[in-house]
Amino acid sequence: MLNWLLNRLGLKKGSGALRKPGALRARVKQDPEDRPLSKKLDDNKKVLAEIFDRCDDLVMREFTIGKQNPVRLLAVFLDPLVDFTQLYNYLLNPLMSNPQVPPAGITIAWLKEQAVQAGQIREHDRWLAMANEIADGLVGLFVDGQNRALVITAFEDNSRQIEQPVSESVSRGASEAFNEDGRTNLALVRKRLRTTRLAVEKVEVGAVAKATIYVLYLKSYVYDGLPEEIKTRLKRIKTDGILASGQIEEYINDSPWSLFSGLGVTERPDRIVAALLAGKAALVFSITPYAIIAPVTLNSEMQSPEDHYNRFWFGSFSRLLRWGALLTAVLAPAFYVAITSYHQEMIPTDLLMTLLATRAAVPFPVMVETLIMGFAFELLQEAGIRLPKTFGQTIGVVGAILIGQIAVSTGLASPAVVVVMALTAISSYSLASLDISTMVRVIRLGFILAAGFLGLFGVLALFSMLTFQLCAQRSFGIPFLSPFAPLSLGDLKDSLIRAPAWLLNLRPRLTGYAEPQRQHSDLKPSPPKPGNSGDSGQERG
Repeated sequence: MLNWLLNRLGLKKGSGALRKPGALRARVKQDPEDRPLSKKLDDNKKVLAEIFDRCDDLVMREFTIGKQNPVRLLAVFLDPLVDFTQLYNYLLNPLMSNPQVPPAGITIAWLKEQAVQAGQIREHDRWLAMANEIADGLVGLFVDGQNRALVITAFEDNSRQIEQPVSESVSRGASEAFNEDGRTNLALVRKRLRTTRLAVEKVEVGAVAKATIYVLYLKSYVYDGLPEEIKTRLKRIKTDGILASGQIEEYINDSPWSLFSGLGVTERPDRIVAALLAGKAALVFSITPYAIIAPVTLNSEMQSPEDHYNRFWFGSFSRLLRWGALLTAVLAPAFYVAITSYHQEMIPTDLLMTLLATRAAVPFPVMVETLIMGFAFELLQEAGIRLPKTFGQTIGVVGAILIGQIAVSTGLASPAVVVVMALTAISSYSLASLDISTMVRVIRLGFILAAGFLGLFGVLALFSMLTFQLCAQRSFGIPFLSPFAPLSLGDLKDSLIRAPAWLLNLRPRLTGYAEPQRQHSDLKPSPPKPGNSGDSGQERG
């Protein structure tokens, strides 16, 4: 019975289901693709039929060129991934309209230099590389009598158009967001960074469902060792497939058990450019509209690109409001539970009498009451996300009103709890980072439980533990709480508040030390001096 169970679970030694790390890659290399191409076209066709067995969308188009000495060629591609207009214009038409074959016969060099007109052409002599290229959407060109083949780019553009950001909308600033096409995402970054300093290095992850990841950084701006460390962590990933950027986050972050990943996630190209100019690196994907910034700090996650698009007064006000919202979203329910349960002497007498009157019909303790309302608001948020957009917003607004009204009228919750949880939910939505907002929902539950069992002592103890953990956390070696811990006075100009742009002369100390100077130090604007305005020294009245 035990052996049967182990076999079913794939855990019995020798069953073939339990493999050592890296066995997946080794198994792929032992497939029939890992052998050289044949000079005979018919043999290559048989191997293609073997590799792409039961692939009805595989197209093998055989044709002949040359009248005097005809030579057979074979174009192989996957139908959904290839643009037939490009295929005809760049490959089939130039070859079939050229009846002359060079006296030495068709060679790979002749095809690349004179016959094929595609922009990107590569050649391979082994089946493993050829099969991967064809599976990626390229066109394979085989020639009878040649043991090498070409792969030609003729991609079909199946990606959606550039749209506005969904999770990071702003009232002022660029309204372009990444999509699921890697070339489009790179173009959005290149459009904003027209410089030869921008480095783009490609890494592929996944043995079956491959994800193309582009590591971006500015040469001479990025701090030492960051690109190499990122590529090392990416190449260490041995899995059968990557479907979203969130999987990559879990594989490469510094603190796998921390609630905060230490990596920034964004769909805005302007935020990526700002991070690159600060000496950081970015990971842009071909499978998801979200890019990753590394490293990040809590300070950078609390900032929004809109802070720099408005005047520094409003930018500073928005940041302070955001930090206040963070504390409110985490601590407000816990403080309410602790004070009403253990520390009633801290409440003014008139307010205390009102709270007691509103809670007279509630049969639950304050902690249970708060958890019930928190659970209801979380359900509403999940429902608003899962439902179609046409219904999600309506359900969220109407559901919140109905739940609050019904909970109060039936005695399940007091009005004060409804107000506190509503304020908490609004504070959570005002945060600039979706990751921070998500983590706050989890942390808030822990604080409510600590307040319910230990009062303010539990809240302060848990807050201290969380602070110590964040002080110890690193993001690719950078302290997560910088510039507050360790303290960097120069970086405080762009932290809780935003100083005017003409005062931000230096990059962040920990990430921008390779090229610390951001701008000249004499950029403060001033009105023209008398005598320099062209009106004989007279000010205009």
